[in-house]
This record gives sequence, structure tokens and C-alpha cells, in this order.
Amino acid sequence: MTLKLVTSSDERALAIRDRVLPLVRARGRIENQHGSVRLIGLEMEPWSFTHWTPFNDLAPEEAASPGYRHALERQHTRPDLPYGLDVWRGAKVLSLMWADSGAFEVVSFVRGAWEDEALAL
Repeated sequence: MTLKLVTSSDERALAIRDRVLPLVRARGRIENQHGSVRLIGLEMEPWSFTHWTPFNDLAPEEAASPGYRHALERQHTRPDLPYGLDVWRGAKVLSLMWADSGAFEVVSFVRGAWEDEALAL
């Protein structure tokens, strides 16, 4: 019996993110900045991209010590994923989140010919 390994779509989703993100950061516009989130959007027919990043300093009432921050992080069952990217080509075809630590989550990924088009942008 021959074993065939099936790869997950995670690598492809991350490759698309890595290709698209510099375009969004270079050409996108800040659409919304509210609280701790900055939303950057880019429209390139037939594409639409939304990228969000954390954007705020600690409020005066929050402790700034590293020990306090680490204690807060340990209270979470999953790592915080402060960055995100949504990709639309007519409909939403990709949504993923990630952190500086390398942790990521592919929220949704609709496979199709659009993948090669996105990698060619």
C-alpha cells in the first residue's frame, strides 16, 4: 500500500498573505482606526483586501510592566492573533490571522484559480 501525504492549505494561504501584504501596506488606505485596531483597505478590481493591525499604546490606567503583560498573556487559552487579512474576489476567498510569534489561523479559505492570480499580483 502506498501512502500519499495530503498537505494542508495553510502553506498556500501563508504564501498568498506574504505576496499580498506588501501591496496592501504600500498602496492601501487607512479606512478605520478605532480603539486598538487600524484597518487598511485596498481595492484593485476585481480584488479587495482588508488588513488589520494592532494600533495603540497602553492606556494610562494599564500597567506597563513586562510581568503584568506576561500574566495577561498566560490567561488566554490560545495565543493572541493581532494581525489579519481578508481577501475578496467577488466573494471572500481568504481570511487569516497571525501573530509576531509565528502563530496563525486560517479562518476560511476557498480554493480556486484565484490563488495563482493572487500570487501573480
